[in-house]
Amino acid sequence: MSVTLADLEAKEVFPRVFTKHYWQSNAWKKAKEENGCRSFWVEKKNAKVLVIERKAHFLKFWVKPLWEIPRGPIGDPNDFVELLETVFMHARKKENNVGIVRVYAPFGTEKFWSNPLFTKFLQENIHRRAPEIFPTNTLMIDLTLTDEEILAQMKQKGRYNIKVARRKGVVIEQEHNVENFWKLMQETSKRDGFRSNKKHVYVDLLQSFGDDAVLYTAKDVMGDVLASAIFSVAEGMAIYNYGASTSRKRGLMAPYLLQWTGIQWAKKKGAKVYDFLGISPENSPSHSLNGVASFKLKFGGTRVICDEGLDFLL
Repeated sequence: MSVTLADLEAKEVFPRVFTKHYWQSNAWKKAKEENGCRSFWVEKKNAKVLVIERKAHFLKFWVKPLWEIPRGPIGDPNDFVELLETVFMHARKKENNVGIVRVYAPFGTEKFWSNPLFTKFLQENIHRRAPEIFPTNTLMIDLTLTDEEILAQMKQKGRYNIKVARRKGVVIEQEHNVENFWKLMQETSKRDGFRSNKKHVYVDLLQSFGDDAVLYTAKDVMGDVLASAIFSVAEGMAIYNYGASTSRKRGLMAPYLLQWTGIQWAKKKGAKVYDFLGISPENSPSHSLNGVASFKLKFGGTRVICDEGLDFLL
């Protein structure tokens, strides 16, 4: 069965089973391998986890690899400690020589690490808070709703801006070449002060997901490129992976129609939930995602909160 919003939504009660999803999928494993990352599954009894190896160097010196667990493990939580201990055992082997195992807590509860299952485990393993590469807060839309129901749960301004874009002649086109997207991404990263990925990362993502990923570009009636975004789907979960836009002609509201097109594409692909991939926590005006959160929140949806990620030092 495909994952649902009910499976992923943050709960006070620790779920009996943590459900498989986009980040713990063979599709994401393949995508990371396309990026040159070694990735593999580790299983123990009724639990499993996808591990992605990241290597880095500082000047001329290579540092120890980092093993990343994205939003995992999945399966029966009673087997999680034994599973993680198995991962640590493999990480410490001479041929792996891993320095850090980074675990981004799975969907399903915002109180993952405080569960008594992990009390002794945390006491016995040196750990610290991990960088917030996977945001603790995200926004998700229930795609089992009809288009009319999804529009109805949006903020009034979100619905209005989609209509404005249509009325002013914005058109959405599917593209197979990333050049327009790449030019916009360079403009966006410079304007908003962040470092974009290298160009091949976007190409690799589209190639590895095949028909389960799409690149849409918004243009005005003159063919001027206004915004572009990449969406993908795995295990019933759709992701708004990347978005870029120009600062010109903002009154045309192209990103809103672009996002709505991505949502409709995800529904047609059979996804049951749509993830905007991160928003700022509530009442956090200085958070790095606060700017994009104001845009994303206009689409309504449900705030899903995960516990923080932890770096385990080996």
